Amino acid sequence: MQSEFDEMLEKLETGAFVRIEPSSKMLEFNEFLASRGYSVARLEVVRLKGDGPGRAFEYDFLANAGPGYEREWQIFLDPQKSAANIRDIVRRALSEGGEYRYLVWAEVPPEET
Repeated sequence: MQSEFDEMLEKLETGAFVRIEPSSKMLEFNEFLASRGYSVARLEVVRLKGDGPGRAFEYDFLANAGPGYEREWQIFLDPQKSAANIRDIVRRALSEGGEYRYLVWAEVPPEET
């Protein structure tokens, strides 16, 4: 899985997103990202099976430096906080049952000045 994750990281470096399923793989990739200093900048969650199939907006995440996103931005600035946040999102989704696909954008957070 290491080489697959390396390829996914290369794709993220271009600004593209990666598609990940199942949730167990998302959890592994999340740890891989954090171990390399990356944070999830944006996460879209799609319910493939279970109640209410389709986009699961309640689990989406967007880090933005603009007003109204201060909490999300602080999470993004710390790869370990980002990893903990994504673990929580995935586990909350799984607690509802069903299967999910994750669209992930990640990057090394900027240094705070």
